[in-house]
Amino acid sequence: MTLALQIAVRFHDGRYHGEGDGFSGASGWPPSPARLFQALVAGAAKGSAILPADQDALRWLEELPPPLIAAPPTRQGGAAPLFVPNNDLDAVGGDPARLAEIRVAKHWRPHYFDQSNPVLYVWEFEPPDHQAQRICTIANHVYQLGRGVDMAAANGSIVALDVARKNLMDHPGAMRRPGEGDDVAVASAGTLVSLIERHQRARTRFSSSSKGRTLFAQPPRAIFSYVSYDAPPRRLHFELRLRESGKFAPRTLRLAAPLVASLRDAAMRRLQDALPDRAKEFERLIGGRGAGPRDIAQRVRIVPIPSIGMEHTDPSIRRIMVELPSACPFRSQDIEWAFAGLSTDYPAASDFSDECLVSTSDATIANRFSRAARVFRSITAVALLSTGGREVGRAADATRRRRNEAKAAAAVAQALRHAHVKEKPVDIHVQREPFHRRGRLAAEFSTGTRFSSDAMWHVELRFASDIAGPLVIGDGRFCGLGLMEPRATHDDHDDIVAFDLPENSIALEHYGRFNLALRRALMSCARDDDGAVGTLFSGHGPDGGPDRVVHHNHVFIAADSDDDRWISRLIVAAPWVVDRHRKHVKKQERSHFMDVVYRLTSLRAGDLGTIQCRAAPLDDADALVRPALCWESRTNYSATRNLKKRDNATAFLKEDVALECHRRGLPTPVSVELGDVEVGPKGGRPRAKVKLRFATAVRGPILLGRDSHSGGGLFHA
Repeated sequence: MTLALQIAVRFHDGRYHGEGDGFSGASGWPPSPARLFQALVAGAAKGSAILPADQDALRWLEELPPPLIAAPPTRQGGAAPLFVPNNDLDAVGGDPARLAEIRVAKHWRPHYFDQSNPVLYVWEFEPPDHQAQRICTIANHVYQLGRGVDMAAANGSIVALDVARKNLMDHPGAMRRPGEGDDVAVASAGTLVSLIERHQRARTRFSSSSKGRTLFAQPPRAIFSYVSYDAPPRRLHFELRLRESGKFAPRTLRLAAPLVASLRDAAMRRLQDALPDRAKEFERLIGGRGAGPRDIAQRVRIVPIPSIGMEHTDPSIRRIMVELPSACPFRSQDIEWAFAGLSTDYPAASDFSDECLVSTSDATIANRFSRAARVFRSITAVALLSTGGREVGRAADATRRRRNEAKAAAAVAQALRHAHVKEKPVDIHVQREPFHRRGRLAAEFSTGTRFSSDAMWHVELRFASDIAGPLVIGDGRFCGLGLMEPRATHDDHDDIVAFDLPENSIALEHYGRFNLALRRALMSCARDDDGAVGTLFSGHGPDGGPDRVVHHNHVFIAADSDDDRWISRLIVAAPWVVDRHRKHVKKQERSHFMDVVYRLTSLRAGDLGTIQCRAAPLDDADALVRPALCWESRTNYSATRNLKKRDNATAFLKEDVALECHRRGLPTPVSVELGDVEVGPKGGRPRAKVKLRFATAVRGPILLGRDSHSGGGLFHA
């Protein structure tokens, strides 16, 4: 049976001054396993000697896997300067009376916490337990942990593994386990020997030379290993349901902030009535009243979770997530009790008077916002207080609009710093309109809040590498605003992108002209310093002739439509995602593709007007890329060869489609169905709508046929 060695460390004062342990950078809380190991070595030492039995036990401990740690939440105090003599007496001629001249300031910034809660360290091990019993005896001799002023006492015990895990879960602080996060020092094989050697060498670090000069030798450093520890926030999940029927009681997305405010205040009142001695603490860390910058790391955050999925999904609020950061001083059981069963009292929700919050363990929908991604889009508007007013007018006031958007983008960068997002975005896009098809205008989210409609923006962020969610930014991040939706892409390199167009702006009959305008715009963005455009976007070789290599080397451009009347978006696909035979793609070529397509922000199409558009990656669930057995062409497939008089048009087209699939690296279709076959009076290249069926699911994009580079033969799953 697996056992657990549990060491509980209690400090005499609710303060800790140690630093540089690895947790949270240089702040040093909680004390690292390496620092505890040093305290155990100091407690085991009798003068300069350690008993052989104690050495054996400490060697056994240093070879165990890193422990689990639970520490009480802390609040970091202000920095206090303490002036101490510098180790440089020679600078004042060796005169001790002049020590005041070489004093330097060392800043201490202690952590404050409830000293009644211990710091728990738990190691798992297999019997026998005689070495663990020896460690428990050594722990009784620990007298300090941290700096010299951090007096502490330790108590060791051997318990069953399930008991130790329960103790960790019942601890009021966050549990830290090896994973991703801070690199923390831990004892490893050789640590004890290095500490003993360091102690011995420190005793003889001063010596005299033959000329009578004092020599100093730096003792060797102790040997430690570094392990990543993480302390994820504790998350509680609730559902908005009707009391009698148990059905969902969805709230409209634009009332996210008032909903959060009513739940927050009701839970805070319930906790204050039950625990009046902590009323001010609840008001500061839950209600946010009187909270300062130092309280941000401890504040409870209430996040409304909209339903997301397909583009036509109604993003109503059906779920609530309550997040307690690792530094929050409240027990998760108390917070869950405070929110469970709450009724909301926002006036606009009178139709749902019998609704309540129901605690649930189902975090499926909330986990969608926790996914790691490189692209995030706001689902609830982001409140940015330092952006200025809304633009007035349209074309006549374009300069003011650009200036406001630039201010908003700068405010977003600042909001990311406030949200402790270390990665800098490579692109920030702001707009008033929602990104989700059934989303809400940014100004609508100001209802029932302290924010004006001018401060509300929808934001799209793009990072160079994956960022873990949930990402909530802006000045309203504690009010239910600023929730960002991670956007999954079908390819890590965004090799197929879409330019969404305003609704009913360009008729489908103009798709040829619009595709040509998009190709010219991309070529303009792709020009080098000499004005030349490479094959990737021009489709021509260095000699000016058309690119005639076996495999395709230039981009595919297509117009997509939802209703066969209006163009809904423009598609730009890199050649290597359409032609599967292109296995080797240079990193520079892929980077060039991304740089060009994401640089394009407006498209001038002559008398069709100028359209503001931005490239965006496709979701995994998009009909253009998701795996499917059956694919239907949205635009006509044009044969790659001319039809001869003796050929049957239907059989000819089916054979041509199968050959084209083979040329593009697709599996041979099980069946090819044709519709609306068009044949010219003299034959030529026949055209038709095509339906393909494969034996196994095939991932898109699929563009086939003679005119596939200009939008022909575009297939949907």
